[in-house]
Amino acid sequence: MHPARLEIAVAVPLRGSEILLRQRAEEGSLAGTWEFPGGKIEAGEIPLQAAMREMREETGLTGGRWEPLLVHAHDYPDRDVRLHVFLLRDPEGEPTADPAWIWVPWSRLMELPLPAANGAILEALSGRIP
Repeated sequence: MHPARLEIAVAVPLRGSEILLRQRAEEGSLAGTWEFPGGKIEAGEIPLQAAMREMREETGLTGGRWEPLLVHAHDYPDRDVRLHVFLLRDPEGEPTADPAWIWVPWSRLMELPLPAANGAILEALSGRIP
């Protein structure tokens, strides 16, 4: 256990049966894995506000229908995180903030290397994707 658990807001953008992801840089934390939009919850923010802010800042996408998906704690070797995950159905527009974001079919998601904590997200999504 590490001194402070990081509180992280995560958005899982869903359009039809495709989910928006990008590959993390080859250097740094969780190098080369694929991630959902998200980041640290700032002081004074509630998790949904943080997820919406991160979504807008990282992708430029807005709108859609937000649904709570799960809260999941995971301990990595270098840090402990608690993920506050929200499903975002039918966001408007296309990613403009970072061209690395791509829509990946649900059927291909299991083929991609994801951070270990995301296993719980995939399990929670099962049955919710058309």
